[in-house]
Amino acid sequence: MAAPSKRAPTSLLLDPDYWRQRLSRLESVQRGLVLIPRADLSGPLADVVEWRLRAHDGTRLWGLRGASHFHPSPRGAAIREVAPGVLPEVDLAAIGEGLVDFVFQVPAGRRLEDRVLDLVRVYQVALHAGLQPQEIVLVPGDADHAPDEFLIAHALVEKGLC
Repeated sequence: MAAPSKRAPTSLLLDPDYWRQRLSRLESVQRGLVLIPRADLSGPLADVVEWRLRAHDGTRLWGLRGASHFHPSPRGAAIREVAPGVLPEVDLAAIGEGLVDFVFQVPAGRRLEDRVLDLVRVYQVALHAGLQPQEIVLVPGDADHAPDEFLIAHALVEKGLC
């Protein structure tokens, strides 16, 4: 899983003891994953599905998953987020390369800890779809200034905590 960055998060933000407890809460809450076909957003290049799932604290997360009609098995996955109030749109270029594109809207007012756990939850959905950890990439909106939640989630995966 790659998350480009020019800075590393402080070691306090990556304390394994701090995150172990929070990550265990993630497992205690049922995902409640719901998939809704979106024929209105699908086309000849991509099959688009709207998904909804529960975060660690019960908050509903929602987004879109786009996959290629032309690739029998995905070559990987890209996970992206959009700001509150911005409608998610699938990345047709990534889908054309054979990636499954997961994009979700960050709920308004989410704390950093919650945003990290939200990314980990979507990462777990990609894993349960049959993808390998090394095939899943976190893609920040601005590659030069990755948000803290991307840096932390990436480090948690790299340390094997997820």
